[in-house]
Amino acid sequence: MPNWRNPDDYRFTRQLSREQWAWEFLRRNPDYRREWQAFWETWQALEADYGKAPNRDFTRWKRDPRAYVIETDDDCDSDSCKVDGEKILIECHLGARWGFYKFPLNPDTDRPVIGQDLLWREVPVEARQVEAQDLDFLGADRGKVAMGFDLSLPLKEQLEASKKYLLALQRWMNKEQGLTRKRVATECAALTLCLRVLDALEQGAAEQQILDVLKADELPMPDYAALKARAMELRQGAYRDLLHLPER
Repeated sequence: MPNWRNPDDYRFTRQLSREQWAWEFLRRNPDYRREWQAFWETWQALEADYGKAPNRDFTRWKRDPRAYVIETDDDCDSDSCKVDGEKILIECHLGARWGFYKFPLNPDTDRPVIGQDLLWREVPVEARQVEAQDLDFLGADRGKVAMGFDLSLPLKEQLEASKKYLLALQRWMNKEQGLTRKRVATECAALTLCLRVLDALEQGAAEQQILDVLKADELPMPDYAALKARAMELRQGAYRDLLHLPER
């Protein structure tokens, strides 16, 4: 990993795509690193017994209990992952668990090629029911808004009207309120801070050490507790939300 004390070590983030940003946070996840290592040890043992692709004996491979797990409701939904009914190949199982379509990637991989080394599963955009006092969603974020719908009436017209309203409101807030639309470029600085915090914590740095180094770089610092919470959130699962960010 980069040296968190040296901002030059993070210059590479300026060229990251949203897919690569998601990977940078996942590869720092200790659970993923541990699960990948266990998977890789099993994979190498299977290759030692049955050979490597394309010459491996797949008929015997897929019958080995080490090569599969039994499907559960939360597992991969692709038939290509399954062998013999409810058995899911371990590479498909691990990949799907962390959001991949392809073979799970070694966490030591730098800047993977998208579509070749790394292919993320599609992340659906979820609708959310917001209550009047739902501060978890609304909070102090002026970029979030709640809408009201009458479910006793047809939704088509209401949805069209709300779309027009939201687009007009977004344009007005961009122009008059200085609201910045989230994009890969606009989020780069904040995401880089999160990476540096994660790397610092991984290397055992104390909070005051982290603050001193980042302040010395003359960076605009958010509240440290909020910054750390955001970094942890991205590492634990919110990395997939980055796949919704427009590139430009």
